[in-house]
Parts: sequence; C-alpha cells; structure tokens
Amino acid sequence: MKIWAKLIIDGKNVKDTLYQDNSPLTFVSYENMLRKVAESLDISSPVTMMIHFRHFKKFHIHRFKADDFVESFEYDSMEIEWYE
Repeated sequence: MKIWAKLIIDGKNVKDTLYQDNSPLTFVSYENMLRKVAESLDISSPVTMMIHFRHFKKFHIHRFKADDFVESFEYDSMEIEWYE
C-alpha cells in the first residue's frame, strides 16, 4: 500500500510525504502507518479510532483535523490518501 500524506494550511499543501508498505491493510497496519507518516512529517500522531480506519478503507482518503491530535498541531489538517 502507498499512502500520500499532506499537511494543509488555508487549503494549500505545505508539506507532504509518500509512505509505502507491503503489509495488508488492517487496523494495526493503519495505526503503524500513521505513526511512521507522522514521524517523517515531524508531527505528533493523530488519535486513531475505528471510524477513521473504516472511512479510509471505504473511500481511500481521510482528513484529520487539529482536534484529532493530542499535542499542538500547527496545520489546519492532515490528509491521507491511498495512492495506487
């Protein structure tokens, strides 16, 4: 699976990364992927719930708002997209 993660301010992509992993998509692999993406973007990991995973699995895209992060988050959102 390839994931394109983007940090967005005022509707503009200000920082992004591409993550690739060969493991099948499960809730655990989704959480691990988010941790690694957050680490590469130098931000804290968002709080991950099953509803986030289901939405991503169904639509291949998910947007995390600042409220989804426990630590301070200086961006408007982080968007992840399944990139095939």
